[in-house]
Amino acid sequence: MNLFLSTRRMAEGHHEDHLTEFFAAALHIFPQIRKGFYDLALESYCRASGWGPCEISSIETQPCYDDSFCQPDMLITLSNGKHIACEHKLDAVETMGPDADKRPQLERYLDLPEIDGLLYVRASWKPPERHVVNHPKYIKPRDGEHFLWRDFHPLFASSTDPFLLWMREGFERFGFTPPHPQVTVETEADRHNFAKLWSKTRSYAHRLGWSTSPGSIIQLYLDGNENSSAEAIFIQPTARGFQFRATPKLEQQEHCFAALASACNATPAITEHGVKVVRRTTGKEAVYDIWAPSTAVLGVGELPATETENRLHQFVAPLLDAVQLRP
Repeated sequence: MNLFLSTRRMAEGHHEDHLTEFFAAALHIFPQIRKGFYDLALESYCRASGWGPCEISSIETQPCYDDSFCQPDMLITLSNGKHIACEHKLDAVETMGPDADKRPQLERYLDLPEIDGLLYVRASWKPPERHVVNHPKYIKPRDGEHFLWRDFHPLFASSTDPFLLWMREGFERFGFTPPHPQVTVETEADRHNFAKLWSKTRSYAHRLGWSTSPGSIIQLYLDGNENSSAEAIFIQPTARGFQFRATPKLEQQEHCFAALASACNATPAITEHGVKVVRRTTGKEAVYDIWAPSTAVLGVGELPATETENRLHQFVAPLLDAVQLRP
């Protein structure tokens, strides 16, 4: 029996609310889960806000602020009386407000005078607008723009209580788990695991101004950066190692290619790089292709997942920096 999974089938169309209620119940019932959640998600924000050590005093779900058309999924009250709103998503986008206030919900929540902090959790990476991420009341992890459900899997990992075992099994069933160290792309599960290892790289690209476009599970497509000499960036693991391809903006082609050549010459891990002409629907186009063997990027042997994330970031970040235009 697993009531978390069995009742989820009865909540068709309301899976986010179902997850919220069970997650809030875990926080309410188990002191160790409250403490773990506070340490993981709230402690650094409380310290930076000058509040000193706090505890979670109470948890409420679906509080309604009628005058502002706001209803965050969860409201946490701290021992110092401060209130933290939590908005939970699986893969849905932010809900827009009614005619009286058509802004996305996170913007509206941040404006609530009753709210002292806002925490955003999603199943997959999809950051809100930059002015939201940079808002002083917005709570984010150290290396990301929002929390992921997998960040909270460790809260349940060593539990023996039946309720927490239900939660752990549910998180594992839905893929809300940290990446494991094995780096292969042979099966669908392997590819989904590898996609998690791009998290630090993806967040770094976002901070530089890049948007992530849809693509294959294990690939990164970056575009829309006004402050780059590249129009688009494509990164993927291959049988030969890792490929980084930059498509330049027409007026910035010379700068883009020269900057990447200089960065590649300064990076021993990169074994091949140069201009290549590719065929596209719009005709032939010059791109800059870069190759690095897997062993040069990731080393030899199995690494902790966090180290693999760091190494992928260390491979990509200098190349993104190279095509970033300086003021």
